[in-house]
Amino acid sequence: MPDNSLPDELISEILWPALKISDNVFSNTSHVSPFSSYGESTSAYLLVCKSWLRVATPLLYSVVVLRSKAQAKALAAALSGNPQLGRFIKKLRVEGGFGPSMQTVLRCSPNITDLFLTLEIFSSDHTGGLCKGLSFINPSRLILQNFRRKALDNKMVSQMLEALAKASSKWNNLVVFDCPFQGAYGAAARTLLPAITARKLHTLTIQSIWDASWAWSAFKTCPLEVIRVKFPFDSTHLDDMLNKDPKLLSLLKYTEELEPEHQFQALEPVLEHPLIAPSLDPFFIPLANAPKEVRDEIWARILWFATPSGSRKLALLLVSKTFYRLALPFYYEQVVIRGAHQLSLMSSIMARKTTLGPRIRTLTLAGGAYDDSADFEKSSEVKSPKADAIVAIFSRTNNLVEFGNGTSFTESSALIHMGHCISWDAFETLAACSGSTLRKFLGHIQPREPDVSPTVFNNLQALQTLWWRCRVKFSDVIGVSAHALPSLEVLRISFADPSFLSVLIEMQLPSLRHVILPDPFMNQEIFFMTHGFKMTELSLLDGVFESLGVKLFEFCPNLSILMLSDKFAIKPPNFEHLHPPHKVPSLVEIVFQAQHWISTKESESRWHTFFTNFNPQYLSGLRDMRFNCYAWPTNERDIAKSYWVRWAEVMLSQGVSLIDKKGSKWRPRLKIR
Repeated sequence: MPDNSLPDELISEILWPALKISDNVFSNTSHVSPFSSYGESTSAYLLVCKSWLRVATPLLYSVVVLRSKAQAKALAAALSGNPQLGRFIKKLRVEGGFGPSMQTVLRCSPNITDLFLTLEIFSSDHTGGLCKGLSFINPSRLILQNFRRKALDNKMVSQMLEALAKASSKWNNLVVFDCPFQGAYGAAARTLLPAITARKLHTLTIQSIWDASWAWSAFKTCPLEVIRVKFPFDSTHLDDMLNKDPKLLSLLKYTEELEPEHQFQALEPVLEHPLIAPSLDPFFIPLANAPKEVRDEIWARILWFATPSGSRKLALLLVSKTFYRLALPFYYEQVVIRGAHQLSLMSSIMARKTTLGPRIRTLTLAGGAYDDSADFEKSSEVKSPKADAIVAIFSRTNNLVEFGNGTSFTESSALIHMGHCISWDAFETLAACSGSTLRKFLGHIQPREPDVSPTVFNNLQALQTLWWRCRVKFSDVIGVSAHALPSLEVLRISFADPSFLSVLIEMQLPSLRHVILPDPFMNQEIFFMTHGFKMTELSLLDGVFESLGVKLFEFCPNLSILMLSDKFAIKPPNFEHLHPPHKVPSLVEIVFQAQHWISTKESESRWHTFFTNFNPQYLSGLRDMRFNCYAWPTNERDIAKSYWVRWAEVMLSQGVSLIDKKGSKWRPRLKIR
């Protein structure tokens, strides 16, 4: 049988991008470890086949990150069983003390060149093995993490600092030191710095420019070539800060990749576009010999791609008359109106240039476009200039695809400022002029008296997403077509008159899939009886869920995602209501949309009872529970204290994963047996 396997060299090149850990990530000293994720371990690649195991093993062990005692114990066992594995380890990151196993790990890893240690060690985390093992290695780079201004003062930290000082005095390979100290006077600095400064360091990393002067003085005996500053800063007073020391200024360098939370002003401005050399012919005109129609077609296509969003898109229109003529329609495809002045100006422009209205596809009335509370209080018979301007704009936009008022569809609060309103007349005009194209409406409509007719919905044939925020009362359901809103997929109601549900009940709504209902409404049971079987996603306030009870699963047998909203997550939903009378295999995820988690003994007890008693016997398809109010802990100490972790592992025994607000599923960590 022919051997069709790839050479090991090619397999190594294929696997290396998936297994490598960049040096910037390895040396990251931020408060939250970049390795505190809950994804699949890269060791899974070794299980694919024997050739991958053979080739990937040295790649996997080249950089080792230890984040728990169980990991340290497992690594020690692996290295003891196969001493050859320890020779592959070049970089070792230890995010704790991790007990006696660390002595074995360090003794079996003689080729370590880069060592990362943390001073964030609590008294319960023993450092004895780490202290004894430091004498077995001779790294060339030492990285220390201490995100507190003052290092923790306990026996474990003191022991490690003393052992590190003793071992580093014999590390003749040490030439790079990442210093966490912000001065040479703390207990940790006084213990360690004398041994480190005795080494022949050529590279020193400091936290900020404010540490440069003392570090330069403390390490003056070292043959430094580079002093790397982690966090950039404004260099206006750099000379004065460093006492105009030319030698020190010549050594300073700055990190190329910044942590997101520390992206301060850099020393040099960053050009947004690369410099382009000017043409050798100053009179050169692109496409000069092409027919005008061809030139316009080509330039229009280029400008369609080049026209940016935001305030900078005006710059393209000012390049030339040709650019102005061709790019003007693209400029008005997405219009954002802020303030009454822009509203009036936009209305007058559209009145003069009648061809612009059909070009507008997205229109947003941002804060202040209609913010006169006096106008809001006026009845429909009293017209205001702002209301007239909005109606005039809608009457000239017959291709509008999306309308909003600057608030996100995912905004959880239903309390929208009164200024983000359009009149009922404006809504009717919008439906009449753009009803065949409008796919998304996220507006806030001012109510009108007397009662209105629901026939306006007959015009909205293309509408897919409707966020209804209007207390207008519909006189009756006469005139509304059963075929109104045929494309509606997503319906969110923040507040409405009960007659609105009566209108929806008269429609067929064949495309309806996702409903967000925050408050109990009259006729809500009839609404769910009529349309519930179509819904695959449903978001309810806790009160609505309680009022519907187990009937919800009878009304909505095809639900795949159920979202329950409770502002503070003080108590779980009624346990009985999550036990439907019959199986609902379609439900795969329950989302708890709480904004805040209030940790009290009472709330903890309620949720503990909920999780321990939860039995998805009738929710056989349930796989996930998502909580938008909590994030998984990021270190071993917090994980051991977290009751959320305990609840997650209880649910995993039922085949259900808990997901935090970052979208990460809890994955059980390696445990010591």
